Amino acid sequence: MQNHMGHELNEAEGKLVDVYRELARTLEMYGDELPPFAVRNGLKALAALWQVMNGLDMDPGQVYELGA
Repeated sequence: MQNHMGHELNEAEGKLVDVYRELARTLEMYGDELPPFAVRNGLKALAALWQVMNGLDMDPGQVYELGA
């Protein structure tokens, strides 16, 4: 997996990217089925992982539509 600068991510970095993407997808697709505490904490985790994505130059975009 490469970032937007063309740098190859190592396996650990790639796993973090996968976690971010899966969490974002889960909140987007199933957020209305989750209890409020799970959504709030999931959004906090997503915001923290957004910082990781940004630091890895993965251009994570904005997640305002999810409430983060």
